[in-house]
Amino acid sequence: MGTTTIWLAISLLVYFAVLLFVSFYKNKNETKEDYFLGGRKTPYWILAMAFVAAWYGGNSALISVDRAFEQGLSSWWILGGPTVLAVLILLIFSSAIRRLGSMSQNGIITKRYNEATGNILVFILVLYFISWGASQMVAIGKFLASFFSFNYTVAVIVGIAVALIYSILGGFRAVVLTEMVQFFIMIAGLVIVMAVALFHSGGWSGIQAAAEAREVDGYFNLFGSFSQNFTFVLSFGLAFVIDGAVWQRISASRTPEEAKKTTFQALIYFIPLYFFVVITGMAAIGIFAELPEGGIVPALVSGYLNPVLASIVFVGIAAAIMSTMCTTLNAGSMYLTELYYKYVNPDASNKQVVRFGMFATLFVSIIGFIIAIRIQDALIVLSIASQILAAGVFVPMIFGFFWRRGTSVGAISCIITGSGFILYHFLVQLGIPLPTLWKDSVDIILTGFILGLIAYIVGSLLSKPNYEKADKFFEEAGLFPSKKVVEHKIAENE
Repeated sequence: MGTTTIWLAISLLVYFAVLLFVSFYKNKNETKEDYFLGGRKTPYWILAMAFVAAWYGGNSALISVDRAFEQGLSSWWILGGPTVLAVLILLIFSSAIRRLGSMSQNGIITKRYNEATGNILVFILVLYFISWGASQMVAIGKFLASFFSFNYTVAVIVGIAVALIYSILGGFRAVVLTEMVQFFIMIAGLVIVMAVALFHSGGWSGIQAAAEAREVDGYFNLFGSFSQNFTFVLSFGLAFVIDGAVWQRISASRTPEEAKKTTFQALIYFIPLYFFVVITGMAAIGIFAELPEGGIVPALVSGYLNPVLASIVFVGIAAAIMSTMCTTLNAGSMYLTELYYKYVNPDASNKQVVRFGMFATLFVSIIGFIIAIRIQDALIVLSIASQILAAGVFVPMIFGFFWRRGTSVGAISCIITGSGFILYHFLVQLGIPLPTLWKDSVDIILTGFILGLIAYIVGSLLSKPNYEKADKFFEEAGLFPSKKVVEHKIAENE
């Protein structure tokens, strides 16, 4: 074992020890709101870091770098573009989400439509979080396996084991606190690896010379491969807007005003972060003749950094992956726990609810592990997860804030049609021999989304609306009030 490998192993053990310490530190989860929302006592600036750490996972840190090496500047649209666009939209809805006061999207959509809609939503969200978590398990497995002698499966198990311990014991508070620590380590690692890549490539002029020598067209064109990346922009963008993990952090804000501050501060962080990884990948074209086996970042860490800097970058990337993985475990267990409390044991004590939340976290991780072993491509798994959410949930969730005529029948029709269409193709990718007419991922997400939208509109128009419930929801959210609510307020002022 070389000197650098020993440093990496020690730094990883220290990092894991810090995570476990946080899970035990001030571990007071007496109620389900404590366990899943931190008692709504977390300051907005901490939640903003948790917001970033929740999304900026292994795909952002590793895959985006490799894609930038191959595509150039336009690779920003794979994850950077949809993330920034999604956060801009969430700025509009963040205060309304917090005003509604629900612990989860299940509570919000139940307020707008009915309980059946919320239950179906829970099923889709749990699938989404399991798939998203699986993508991070793939990332941590490949990342650790590229540095140490154990194989991919063992690496995945190691990452899951640590994530499980502090997610189960500490709940949302531990996840958020560790995400804050991971945020700073992640930033340090990204800056170091970007600076090293730029130095060894000869700076921007060296990147230009390398691109010209290889005759790479459109390497510096932001829209050069946009058509190739459109699937990611559509599926990730729509899914990120309604991502339950981020709504969980917005709901955990102390006030509606702080919810907006959380979202805005996250936007400020996201803009440079995604350009960091793109610049790193582009700089690597002046260092490597072809994409290294295992990826750009592991190759830079192993061959171009001294042990101390290599340890910082190594832990920073691991932090990015682990933070997102733990986000998915905690959020997925929250939705399963809501079903348990509503239907299995309505009289459960707070202690029983918290204990079931711990069990649900374990369940989510086991199913995610199975997917991570079957589909060992993090970007494909994340794309599937996003498409499931985007095709079936985006329309009823967002339209529910301003279309008064929208009904529970329309919402359920949309979720079943849109998400069901994507799930069918997910089963095909898992290897189940089913007939399919759609092979291209752009066709699949577009078709699923359009079918869901049609189902929502038709289902709503053919069913009886509940204007009273819609008006009450609009008034409570205070975002897009109905005409009736506006007229009522005008009459009150007069």
